Amino acid sequence: MRFQNPPNGHIEEFGEATWLWVLVGGPIYFAYKQMWLQAVLSAVLAPITGFLSWVLFYPLGIKWILRTHYAKLGWTEIKEGEAVVSNPSGARSMDVRILTEPPQGNYRPLSEVAVKLTRWSPMERKYTREDVDQRLREKAMALGGNAVINVRYDQKDHTMTTAGYIEGRGLAIIDESDTTTCPYCAETIKREATRCKHCGSDIPKVAA
Repeated sequence: MRFQNPPNGHIEEFGEATWLWVLVGGPIYFAYKQMWLQAVLSAVLAPITGFLSWVLFYPLGIKWILRTHYAKLGWTEIKEGEAVVSNPSGARSMDVRILTEPPQGNYRPLSEVAVKLTRWSPMERKYTREDVDQRLREKAMALGGNAVINVRYDQKDHTMTTAGYIEGRGLAIIDESDTTTCPYCAETIKREATRCKHCGSDIPKVAA
């Protein structure tokens, strides 16, 4: 489960094994996630219910609890496999390119980005390279990038403590051959843009 804060584009992610962390951590897990109401409620209900709420209600109801919590905060849920995630400036994750080699034109490096998706039990969905690419796009987008280069993957089906993982890493960049500057507000836009997404001005063809 993934939730995005619309004002700043921040994304919180919860794996399929979240129920296990709730079972093991109880109130401590909720406090770690800064879900203070649930931290207090779970701590109070545990001794009253003979710890049944801790080992039964919260693990079984964690998805409903998370959806309710983030809905009250005004966050939106990102459906699994959704390819389009946007940030407040209007950039879209699907527009961020994943490249195994640097582009031919000029580019500006931003920062290394890395993602590791772990399956904690065989019952969980097996993550794919497409899942990793989507997270890399989102990380690059958050940095203001429009591409991730030198992308490399590593995957294991089983480890000593998990049912496997897949990870990817690369360098987030601004591919300057694909962008230009708005002549009105000086913000970076795509070269083929006919209207600036930042100031709303129509872009003359000479600026493309």
